[in-house]
Amino acid sequence: MAVAQDWKLNYGVAAGATSSIYLLENISSGVGRSASKTYNGQVSGWAMLSPNKYFGVEGGLAITGLGAVLNQSEFGSREVRQHTYWLQVPVNLVAKLPLRDTSNFFLKVGGYAGVGLFGKNYIPDSYSGSAKQEFSFGDDGTQKGVDFGWSVSFGYKLRSGYLINIGYQRGLTDVAPDQAAYEQRNRAYTIGIGYEF
Repeated sequence: MAVAQDWKLNYGVAAGATSSIYLLENISSGVGRSASKTYNGQVSGWAMLSPNKYFGVEGGLAITGLGAVLNQSEFGSREVRQHTYWLQVPVNLVAKLPLRDTSNFFLKVGGYAGVGLFGKNYIPDSYSGSAKQEFSFGDDGTQKGVDFGWSVSFGYKLRSGYLINIGYQRGLTDVAPDQAAYEQRNRAYTIGIGYEF
């Protein structure tokens, strides 16, 4: 006789920091483009459906700050810190290792879709060009406005519901403008603390 599966639904929220840098590839000869890491933030919420204490499927929403320090770019050789902000929709498979006290270690692997919200260039006073501090995404923007990628994270949840996790996310979409002489993808390490209800 078939037995109905007891599924459990949990909700969670988290906030943390990102260490991000652009992955620059296929840069045309004579084009100066290089970047180093910058720091930003992330807030997220999720719902997880679990058939048992070992596995779950999770979906959510996140506002993630990415970007990089541009060492060589359309700003010349000046260092310009570029921050971009994305609305991301992650979907993850979750593996859990429960401990005696009902706390657990967890591993999340999955993908995300992202939409660019806005960006900002922190331009040094010595710059006299036409680039703007605030910029948009899309056909006429500094970057394409849609991103797809994958992510992985590992963490520990206390029996009280508080949790900490570290992770990595990597964009698969070339978000450089259509006429750019290079390819540019998002990537970031993340760390956060949160609470699961």
